[in-house]
Amino acid sequence: MSVLRDLEQIFDEHDRRASMLRYELDEINRATAERDRLHDEETAPRLEELRLAAEAEAERERLAAEQEQAERARLAAEAQEQRDAIARAAAARRAQNVVSAYDDDDDDPESEYYRRKSWLV
Repeated sequence: MSVLRDLEQIFDEHDRRASMLRYELDEINRATAERDRLHDEETAPRLEELRLAAEAEAERERLAAEQEQAERARLAAEAQEQRDAIARAAAARRAQNVVSAYDDDDDDPESEYYRRKSWLV
């Protein structure tokens, strides 16, 4: 019977230690939950502040990108305008280099000579 009593003591000791461990684990869980709650209370304003700062930074970046795009479009339009002006000036110069008869008299016999397609006679 001493084996039975020894087994009962072992089981009782096991139950007592398991109960103590469960109590300690519950205590740790309660302390952890309290620390988490306090941490959430402390960090919530800071997280909101960081979120607002990130949104403001994103808005600044978006505005900067829009301004940069507008500046590029303005420069492209300005460059196109300059190219068009150069093309108009070149066309005007070419137009002034063309010699045309000031008299359009079809009855002039020499005019036909000078208007011929080929000068190879």
